[in-house]
Amino acid sequence: MEQSSGRLNPKQPQVFATPSSLVGSIIEKGISENKPPNKPLPPRPTLLSFPVARHRSHGPHWSPVESRVQPKDSDVDEEKEENADSIAAFAQPLQRKEKKDMELSRWKDIVSGDDPASTYDPQKSRKLKIIDMRPLSVPSPHFTTTTSVNTLLPEKSQSLAGFDMPTDQREIVSEKATFTKNLATEERISFNASPPLSLSSSRSIGLGTRLVSSSLESEIDVENHARLQAMSPEEIAEAQADLLDKMDPALLSILKKRGQDKLKKRKHSLPGGSIANEETNNSSTEGHFLTPHLHSPQGQAVTPSASQVMTIPKETSEVQNSALAQGFLWDTWTERVEAVRDWRFSFDGNVVEDDVVSAAETGENWSGIGAAAERDFLRTEGDPGAAGYTIKEAIALARSVIPGQRCLALHLLASVLDKALYKLCQNRISYTREGKDKSTDWEAIWAYALGPQPELVLALRMALDDNHTNVVLACVKVIQCLLSCSLNENFFDILENMGPHGKDIFTASVFRSNPEIDLGFLRGCYWKYSAKPSNIVPFREEIMDDGTEDTDTIQKDVFVAGQDVAAGLVRMDIIPRIYHLLETEPTASLEDSLISVTIAIARHSPKCTTAILKYPKFVQTIVKRFKLNKRMDVLPSQINSVRLLKVLARYDKSTCMEFVKNGTFNAVTWHLFQFTSSLDSWVKLGKQNCKLSSTLMVEQLRFWKVCIHSGCCISLFPELFPALCLWLSCPSFEKLREKDLISEFTSVSKEAYLVLEAFAGALPNMYSQNIPRNESGAWDWSYVSPMIDSALSWITLAPQLLEWERGVKSVSVSTTSLLWLYSGVMRTISKILEKISIDGEEEPLPWLPEFVPKIGLAIIKHKLLSFPVADVSRCGTESSRCSSFMDFLSFLREQSQDEELALASVSCLHGLTRTIMSIQTLIESARSKMKIPHQGSISTRDESVLAKGILVESLAGLASVSSSFRDFVSSEWPIIQSIELHKRGGLAPGVGLGWGASGGGFWSTRVLLAQADASLMSLFLNISQMDSQNDQGSVCLMDKMDSALAMCVIAGPRDHLLVEKAFDYVLRPHALEHLACCIKSNKKTISFEWECSGGDYHRMSSMLASHFRHRWLRPKGKTKAENGVSGVKNGAVGLETIHEDGEMPNCSTQDPKSDSLIIEWAHQRMPLPPHWFLSAISAVHSGKTSTGPPESTELLEVAKAGVFFLAGLESSSGLGSLPSPIVSVPLVWKFHALSTVLLVGMDIIEDKNTRNLYNFLQELYGQFLDEARLNHRDTEFLRFKSDIHENYSTFLEMVVEQYGAASYGDVLYGRQVSIYLHQCVEHSVRLSAWTVLSNARVLELLPSLDKCLGGADGYLEPVEENEDVLEAYLKSWTSGALDRAAARGSVAFTLAVHHISSLVFCNQCKDKVSLRNKIVKSLVRDLSRKGHREGMMLDLLGYRKGMEEEESGGERSETEKRLEVLKEACEGNSSLLWELEKLKSAALRR
Repeated sequence: MEQSSGRLNPKQPQVFATPSSLVGSIIEKGISENKPPNKPLPPRPTLLSFPVARHRSHGPHWSPVESRVQPKDSDVDEEKEENADSIAAFAQPLQRKEKKDMELSRWKDIVSGDDPASTYDPQKSRKLKIIDMRPLSVPSPHFTTTTSVNTLLPEKSQSLAGFDMPTDQREIVSEKATFTKNLATEERISFNASPPLSLSSSRSIGLGTRLVSSSLESEIDVENHARLQAMSPEEIAEAQADLLDKMDPALLSILKKRGQDKLKKRKHSLPGGSIANEETNNSSTEGHFLTPHLHSPQGQAVTPSASQVMTIPKETSEVQNSALAQGFLWDTWTERVEAVRDWRFSFDGNVVEDDVVSAAETGENWSGIGAAAERDFLRTEGDPGAAGYTIKEAIALARSVIPGQRCLALHLLASVLDKALYKLCQNRISYTREGKDKSTDWEAIWAYALGPQPELVLALRMALDDNHTNVVLACVKVIQCLLSCSLNENFFDILENMGPHGKDIFTASVFRSNPEIDLGFLRGCYWKYSAKPSNIVPFREEIMDDGTEDTDTIQKDVFVAGQDVAAGLVRMDIIPRIYHLLETEPTASLEDSLISVTIAIARHSPKCTTAILKYPKFVQTIVKRFKLNKRMDVLPSQINSVRLLKVLARYDKSTCMEFVKNGTFNAVTWHLFQFTSSLDSWVKLGKQNCKLSSTLMVEQLRFWKVCIHSGCCISLFPELFPALCLWLSCPSFEKLREKDLISEFTSVSKEAYLVLEAFAGALPNMYSQNIPRNESGAWDWSYVSPMIDSALSWITLAPQLLEWERGVKSVSVSTTSLLWLYSGVMRTISKILEKISIDGEEEPLPWLPEFVPKIGLAIIKHKLLSFPVADVSRCGTESSRCSSFMDFLSFLREQSQDEELALASVSCLHGLTRTIMSIQTLIESARSKMKIPHQGSISTRDESVLAKGILVESLAGLASVSSSFRDFVSSEWPIIQSIELHKRGGLAPGVGLGWGASGGGFWSTRVLLAQADASLMSLFLNISQMDSQNDQGSVCLMDKMDSALAMCVIAGPRDHLLVEKAFDYVLRPHALEHLACCIKSNKKTISFEWECSGGDYHRMSSMLASHFRHRWLRPKGKTKAENGVSGVKNGAVGLETIHEDGEMPNCSTQDPKSDSLIIEWAHQRMPLPPHWFLSAISAVHSGKTSTGPPESTELLEVAKAGVFFLAGLESSSGLGSLPSPIVSVPLVWKFHALSTVLLVGMDIIEDKNTRNLYNFLQELYGQFLDEARLNHRDTEFLRFKSDIHENYSTFLEMVVEQYGAASYGDVLYGRQVSIYLHQCVEHSVRLSAWTVLSNARVLELLPSLDKCLGGADGYLEPVEENEDVLEAYLKSWTSGALDRAAARGSVAFTLAVHHISSLVFCNQCKDKVSLRNKIVKSLVRDLSRKGHREGMMLDLLGYRKGMEEEESGGERSETEKRLEVLKEACEGNSSLLWELEKLKSAALRR
């Protein structure tokens, strides 16, 4: 095949001639002679670039094209043109493995998929592939042609991309379009107006027909508009009248309704979208919808690919309502992300504005990826970067053979990602982008870049193998931005400063598993990894049986990278590549960046940490690189090296012990012993060196802390303490201020005290006589006194250093670092005080150490607290001045806009509160040992305060601070609940800060601040329990209980102890007694008898606490298969199952508070959903809990206690001064919980107390329902199917089956079932409930209308308009299901009569005429066959609910009118009319 022809040779199907603008095409150098027009155009290259490098999996899909550079002889072209017919018939479709088009609709399946094979099968995709060759530029603006698209699409196929064609190829395709007409559909494209188009194959069958329909409808729409423009207004009006006369009224109503739906959908489209594009979006058939055309910033429309056609359920409106309830529409989000496809970015990361003429206006293909390769920055005139680059173009340039192009492309990607992260962090949490917002959508940019479409991870992994150092360095910088290394390290740095957790958390992106019917469909299921750990295979040996490599490796890598970018990089063997680069003596910058990337990978998940630890000699290489620097100065790579080893040591105890044994720990921590004499030697290093030195020592001290927590290096305390004395004692701050080194010095001092806190946690029992000295090495209580003295020296200088009496004027740059230091000091003191205890908690102390009152006197003397004998006011005479350290800290928390400063102040308050609580407890315990109270020797005011009780005397100030933090917690829990979107922690999969969520999501300092507030509030609740007088009063107690409930919702994966304390506070017997009083005094419902003793409250308290702990706090355990119990029978042949949980270390299936110092988001449930308290009555009906199947009696007792707890919370929810989290739970969840508890059995409502409580809840929720019906705009706001579960009909079948089998028509049970027939319930659930009740023949068991929940109008109004529900009423009538219901006065018969009567006699709409006639005929025909239903027909005929009688007519005239309506509906049927005559006679006799 000659290169000049550019045509396909059927004898050589593996080599194809492609357009010259295609990336990767081999283009010879030439000079462009085209002159630019007057408008400013993108720069034109003076020399064409070399081909762009491709991955080996792409294959030889291109060949040199010389027609554009060297024109051939015209005779040869004419000869080949004559052979075009014979060649085209045998042409094979191009098989490309590139994925050009975005399939965001598959993103949700990819993220949550368990197996790549379930959503993508490369073997099937090879069976049939197509390519859509659409010309993108033509010499004449008026030239159009027709291209063909193959419609033989497989069910699962790989997306393909359209590309440019030379002119001669376009002509061949145009001439031979008739040949493929039987196998393809024609689609006209206007080249002077259309942008680059592409077609992507779909996963669904029948997509070709779908695209054909869309194309034909578009053509018809254009012709209609042209015809309308040519008609006058009079002609249009005449044509409309003619159509109205000829069309069926029912059809006309359907068309009007569809037009209204189109208008509604337009409101949700993107700004700038054209009307034509939106109409194309609305021209979808049942079961599918097509996303609207999008518009790039240059105004080019982008036609959605076939992959964007998504299957939706029948109840479209319900799905949209459910999404709206979450504040997010998936299709709107899809449009936002797809719009990024055409956005261009400059080298500083900003979006290029519309100041360059678009390709559509000039006819030139400057928007394709091939054009980006031709715009060679090194060999062009002008400014080639002015036009900007799309993300896809930048990724293509990263594969160029020119190193300069590769570097520039990677720098551009790094700038875009860095800018996106910066902008995301600037947004507030739960920020919702409005349609009118014209700012750059950085959320969509970040999600698109990390998504599966651009294949950024694959391009970066290829660039990492480059042989140019600059390219490798630029690639590593992009990976750093992709993994948000710097932002994540800032987050973990703050996490290290906060106490008292001491645990990190893995950064892998996660999503919620689906709710289970066995657990009541409650939200808050276990988190799962976006990418299964079993798919992260860093050291795979995927060799087939025949010795060849698996050809699907690249596709699997890209698939995993689409789920999680970090997991994809590890699967692509980035760790061996980093090891190789570190062994080749890289530059300092490259080495530092490589180690930073390794840290991000180690923080990702246990699987990635294991991959690093198991790689041979990787850790040894890190240590070797650390030792190469023999000088005293510090390199940034050394800091990251220690940080990496610290992260690896946190993984588990065995790793940490191995680092200590093999000398790794000693080799990287020797800098701590460098400065031991004086501060001058450290200050002389200079500002920059001091900063690096302090950062290194901080990381080394944190490494020490990890080893101490793991039980190592405790015996080395005598060697370490002298080296820390310089940093533990107060220095000369004048010298530090002069050199501006206060922050650097205090950071080391703070970390030194946190190391002492870790040592204090390993102290032995002070009062034990059996433990010999130095049993745990050389560490015992003899070293505590010097530690206390150094800590008290900082407390002594606190008023001078912080100057809190000046209030807000005292805040400076160093205030945050000083507060973190004091936080560490107070944490160390409180930890030491907490270790002073004996085995029996209730036994008194034999003696009190001297340093305990010494600490208390220092706190009192230096005004760390406010006391009545001093100035009691919080801020003195001026609002800007504070009288104590606690007041100052509370003032900073309220007024500071700096979240880190607020965090530091809350951490200080936490440590100070713990300290005074411990002092109070120790002194009281020691005093109880004395037979005679000590009196008379108190000489000073400070000693008097200490003797009376430091905590008791400071309650006034503590109460004020507690009130402030109660307000903080009440306002912060809704923020936490707003973060979780689409069952995910963020919008984009990957390690990005907050997983792409606005403001950082769960990984923001705002969330850390909320959790810190909740932790401090927990201490205040403990203090309130100690102060019995302050715990009186309903308002005060309910405020505290509401705070405890809010704490449960705020807590994160590290806060198990916080949630347990909140459970203990809310479920204590005293609190349950108060709830019982609230139930009795509730004025909204009738009074009832309640019999319960004190022992019953204790029993319910223990049962509820046990249930909630097991239900919400227990981590996910191993399955039977993982424990060695195989489910495969003997002799069965099957593949080995890789269990996800089996990939995790032991810490994931054990107590998360032990062994590992890193916690996973996966395999746990927090943050808890707002309706967590409903689990006691919603998750026990199936006998399945987190701990196994308990006894039926235990299930019943837990359900009874849960009903009481729910009734108490509902009764007391309005008594507090702050909004309760109970009120925020939607009413639909509460009705669902009442239905679920009935599945336990009839015993639940046969118990007298529980029956009264259940009746109380039904009455209360009925009142809430009536109030909501009057205030709610949407009529159907009880969306059980949309809000709870899409398969809610299955649950209804279980409820109705229980109702018919065991209830025997119980009124309470019947009232609960009848709520599903309420008009506020979505019509699909009403239909399912009626159908199930009718099929089970239990409609007659339902109570009468006056006994149902809520007002009667809620069941009758608005009148039923759904035809399916009305037909269900008719079916039940004719089948005999309503016969007994009519006799017993059931609500079912009332509903059927009311809604059928309203349709037949009151509805004047013409579109309901056919349905009315159908129902009347069926009823009259049924009457002719079943004469005993004459009474039912008479009831229907005489039903008067909601009708106004005429002034001159009576009952007889109204009956006659209705009979006339029935006669009209019979449409002259003689047999039916005869039955109506008999009915008339019966009505007159009646």
